[in-house]
Amino acid sequence: MKIKKAERSKIKVPIMLMGASGAGKTLSALLIAKGIVESMFPDMVEAQQWEKVGMIETEHNRSSLYVNTEHDGATIGQFLQIELEPPFTADRYEEAFKLFKDNHVEVIIVDSLSSVWSGEGGILDKVNQFGGSIGDWKKVSPDQKKVLHMLTDSDVHVIATVRSKQGVEVTRSDTGKVQVEKVGLKPDQKDGLEYEFAITFQIYQNHIAQAMKDNSSIFDTAIQLDRNVGHKIYAWAEQGVDINVQRKVKAQAAFLKLVSDRPDLAEAAEQLKNQIGKKDLSEWTFDELKNGYKHLMAWSKKEKQEA
Repeated sequence: MKIKKAERSKIKVPIMLMGASGAGKTLSALLIAKGIVESMFPDMVEAQQWEKVGMIETEHNRSSLYVNTEHDGATIGQFLQIELEPPFTADRYEEAFKLFKDNHVEVIIVDSLSSVWSGEGGILDKVNQFGGSIGDWKKVSPDQKKVLHMLTDSDVHVIATVRSKQGVEVTRSDTGKVQVEKVGLKPDQKDGLEYEFAITFQIYQNHIAQAMKDNSSIFDTAIQLDRNVGHKIYAWAEQGVDINVQRKVKAQAAFLKLVSDRPDLAEAAEQLKNQIGKKDLSEWTFDELKNGYKHLMAWSKKEKQEA
């Protein structure tokens, strides 16, 4: 335990979009994702930018209906898609999430997160299969933690849509006319999950959104969600130190120190460089440096045991 000065780091932003059916959650998620990717890769052509967006789809492939349609001055391109079918288990969500990360997707849209909660094979379904008692909730705790870890991943931006339990609100217009409007009342998800996100928007039936939680302190008025929202979120996320660069620098220093302190590991280190195909350690990824360090340590222990 030690005291240190707090330091702002660059982050990947977890975003939740809540709303009743028809509020525009999927389209809003696509536009925000496009805005983020535009800011990340301004020199890419649009087709390449859309390949940096991945959609975990549980809504009967409805997201594909937006492909080649015009919105917010842009054409929705061919984003990457994984269509999940029941059972909507935490493991299957995690598998899809990992597949996108392995394919270098930068923004992952989970549409919808409600399926892993109340859908067939989801967490509520699993609790009921165990018997539905209060004690059975402990048995699904690993699934809940797995979903939370996925949503707050530090390597990609995440936009999760959640269905709200629909209600109606009776109001009067400026002319005194009575009007009935559908509104989202409560997210179809674990209570309080919306507060695990950095930014949570409630989208109403008129497609206008209000930030219910906003760590960025940017969205203090009701707005329509578009690409500009993605631009603003990315600019805020990029303020501060790049923690991934810091991790890589530390991993490289640890690798070099190990080889320096143990000259007998030099040959094994050269073999690793040949296997990876990168002679210069500065070209190694963080995972390559971390796994390479572990490999050298394991090789060293094996040599000692055999001696």
